[in-house]
Formats: sequence, structure tokens, C-alpha cells
Amino acid sequence: MLSGNKYDVVIVGGGLGGLMTAVLLAKEGMQVCVLERDKQIGGCLQTFSMHKKVLDSCVHYIGGLGEGHTLHTLFRYVGIMDKLSLKPYDVNAFDKIALGDEEVMYPHAQGLDNFVEQLLPYFPNERQALQDYVKNITTVGDHFPLYRLRLGSADEKAAVSSWSLTEKLRSITPNVKLQNVLAGNNLLYAGVRDTTPFYLHALVTESYIHSSHKVLPGSSQISKYLWQVLQQHGGVVHRNTEVKKLSEEHGSIQYAETADGERVYGKHFIANVAPAVLLDMIDSSLIRPAYRNRIKGLQQTISTFMLNLVLKPGTTPMCHHNVYWHASDDVWAATDYKPADWPANYAAFFTEDEQNPGYAESVSLLSYMHYDEVLPWVHTTNRTGEEHERGEAYEAFKRNREEKLLTILYQRLPELKGNIVAQSSATPLTYRDYTATPKGSLYGILKDVNRPNETTIATRTRIPNLLLTGQNVNMHGVLGVSITAVATAAELVGMEHLLNKIKG
Repeated sequence: MLSGNKYDVVIVGGGLGGLMTAVLLAKEGMQVCVLERDKQIGGCLQTFSMHKKVLDSCVHYIGGLGEGHTLHTLFRYVGIMDKLSLKPYDVNAFDKIALGDEEVMYPHAQGLDNFVEQLLPYFPNERQALQDYVKNITTVGDHFPLYRLRLGSADEKAAVSSWSLTEKLRSITPNVKLQNVLAGNNLLYAGVRDTTPFYLHALVTESYIHSSHKVLPGSSQISKYLWQVLQQHGGVVHRNTEVKKLSEEHGSIQYAETADGERVYGKHFIANVAPAVLLDMIDSSLIRPAYRNRIKGLQQTISTFMLNLVLKPGTTPMCHHNVYWHASDDVWAATDYKPADWPANYAAFFTEDEQNPGYAESVSLLSYMHYDEVLPWVHTTNRTGEEHERGEAYEAFKRNREEKLLTILYQRLPELKGNIVAQSSATPLTYRDYTATPKGSLYGILKDVNRPNETTIATRTRIPNLLLTGQNVNMHGVLGVSITAVATAAELVGMEHLLNKIKG
């Protein structure tokens, strides 16, 4: 029974943001309770098995886990870095960018100097532009204090936050193809032409250029080890516990009420859920209607169709890089695709077969998909613990999209044809149901360089003991969410104190 229990901190949502924040606070001696609605913790770190193979649902590779990077330092401090089994990507190409029918694929390499050198053969007259590019992404990182685990001011971030990604790339080089190659893995942040800020691209890209790894046997290892550390420090996680209400009385949240009617009391509450979802949990005059309307009206990043393939052993050579394909040489066009022209892009992620080194055991594909494509089935829900069939029409829709995506994939990877032993797919509805994100949004609220104040969500709320964490605050991704966890925890224990301990 949960009712009556009182904690120093109650965290709603057991994704990476909630777990990281929980561990940081538990290490400070606080009694922490995490309430997770699903059977599996981790949010986007969830994995699943198919044909006895482990597959990642969302997080297929991670940047910044190499020694000396901020994420490595954070994971070391929370006690999980030495527990992770990591597979490094090819140092000369962690990603390769493919444009339309062009046979050549352009490498994104690890190491700032190496990044330049590996692209130079394809753009021999662009050395200065490539050097300016890596200099700019480093400059942005230096202007975001927390990404360097140091104290700083908002003015530092403001100095680089107004740069538009597409405008900055145009200022670096007039070579349109190079601009597109540099932004070719924009599926990592669901970039939108003339909307996405350069800092979003820079912070994400810099981490992968520093170091790129795959977590084996799946990204859920991160959440598993965080849970273990949390328990070692006295924290608890309650799964299958959906929070329906955060009750505010006398100007502060008093308790979280679950779907079963139980009440969990706390001094402080932290929400690791989408802001629009959180607002449905709170009935308080402290949350003004104008704020509710703004949050509800914010554009979400696009969603995705996911196709996972298990392969016949020893048939498909392993790729130690990811492939980002675009239907045209315009890498921004995919967000505006017409249903008849789908797929407009894909990202392909490979997992090596331990029993057959040098060969892949599985391939996972992500391709943009608008929520509108699955509107006929939005009233249905299907996730572990709440399983319902969506109907034959939905299954036929998925099969049609699987075939279309495979047809495109075979053009670049013909060795896959005839060597698939199992496959499964997921739509924006799957993503919505498992991550509780509006419209199955890949990365939460769309950051808009033209509307920075409107599309930026603060850690603090108007309810003094309610804080926010997760991908909608600060930034998405494993690095962004971990940094946000530091910012959220620091609201309770002090930033200077926390940073000294992390770096110590």
C-alpha cells in the first residue's frame, strides 16, 4: 500500500529524467519515491525482445560516453558508468548521410579534427568551412555552462541561442550540398527548416563527434542500473502506478493520487512527464489559464514509424555506423512529406551478432510519420498492462508501410532481401502510448528560434514545491535529459554544491 507514505521528494515518471533526478537527490540523503505508470521503467530507454533478440525502442546510440565528456562524468558520479557494456562506433564514421539515389554516403566522424578530415575528400575546397563548423559547435557548447559542468549566467546562452540552424550553416558555407550533409542526421532532433536553433544541433552533434557508443544488450541497461543505485540510497520505484492527480492545497502540492485512489505525500514533487499531460493532473488557480493555453498550443516535434528486423545469422555484413537516408538532396523536406510520397527519410541502426562477429543480427529503422496518418485509431490504446487490438485496418496500414519502407531500404542494402526472419513495426500511436507524449512526439515540444520564450519550459513552476524535469525542459536526448536532471536537482540542493560533488 502506498497511501499515507510521505517522502522528501515524489517524482512522477520513471524515464531517464526522473531516475537521474531521483539518484542525484537520493545521494544527498533525501527520501525519494518514483511513480511510474508502466511495467518497464526508463521511458525512451525501454527495450523489447523479438525472436530472442533485444532491440531498442528509441535510444539506439549515445554520444558523449567517452572519458572526458560531460555525460561520462555524470554517469560516473551517479555510479553507472563502469557497469555499462559499450560498443564503440567506427571512429571514421559513426553516421553516414545518403541523399536520394546518389551512391556515395558522406561520413560523420568522431574527433573534431577527424570530422573535418573525413569529409574533406568529398568537399576538397571546403576545409575552412569545415573548420569553421566544428569551431562554431564547440563555441556553442562553451556558452552553455551546464554542458561544461560549471556555473554561468543566462547571458552566455543568450549570446548563441538566437542563431538559426539553417542560417548559420549558410553563413559557414555557400555549398548547399555541404549544408545538407552537415545537417543530414537531423532526425536526432527532428529539425525543421528556419525553425530549429543552431544550439540544438550543436549540442547534440558535439556529443557524438566526441564519442559514439551503443549500449549492449540495450539502452534499458541505463535505467536498470540507475534503479539499482537509487535503491542503494534508500529510494523506491513503484511501477504500474499511474498518477491521475497532483493535489494542490494552500499554495503547494500535498499529494499525488494514483489511478487506484492511493495518495502519496511529499515535501517536493517533480514531474517527468510532458507539460501538457502534467496540466491535466493539476487543478489549481496558481496555474493560470494563459499558461495552460500556451502549453496546450505548442507545436510538438514530428513522430515516427519504427520498423525492427531480425536477420538470418551470417547473412548481412555488420555496419559499424548508422545510415541516414533522405529521399532528396534537401534534408529538411522530410518533415513536410505527403502521405503518397512516404517514406521521405529513414535512419538505420545495426546491432552485431555476438555469435557471428562481423555480421548484423538486427536492424532498426525510424522514419518520420505525421500523427494525422493514424487519426482513424487515436481512440485506441495498446501498451503493456493496457493491451487492446486496434483492428485489422490498422494492421493493414502497418503492413503497407512496412513494405514501402523495405522497398526503399533494399535499394541501398540489397543483402537484407530474403534474410529477414522476424519483423515488427510501431506507429506514432505506439510511441504515444508507451511514452505518454502528445501525438507520439519524438522529442517533445518543438524548439523555435523565432519564439524562444514561448517554446522554452522552465524548471520551476508557479507552484513552489513542483519542479519539472525531462526532455521538454532544456533539451532532449540522453545528454540533454541528464543535464536537465542536474538543473532540477540543483533547485533543491544548490547548483554550486552539486557541481562540486559531480566534478569531485
